[in-house]
Amino acid sequence: MGSALAVILVAAAALLLAVLPTAIALWVLALPGGWVGAGLGSLGTAVFGVKLIAMAWAMGARLSRDPTAGAALACAD
Repeated sequence: MGSALAVILVAAAALLLAVLPTAIALWVLALPGGWVGAGLGSLGTAVFGVKLIAMAWAMGARLSRDPTAGAALACAD
């Protein structure tokens, strides 16, 4: 049941990603130029913000981990 639902969700996402750019392009052509620029600017700002959050999260995870966790230990036999 769970894997069938996952397949359906992936197929729906694939169809959405295939159709969405065309739908957006047709809708954008009907808008005034200023609105398109403002929308693209907002999208760029959102993508940049998400990128900054991801980088800060990665840096925080790197700083909070144990520095000796990946170190190799020699056997004292």
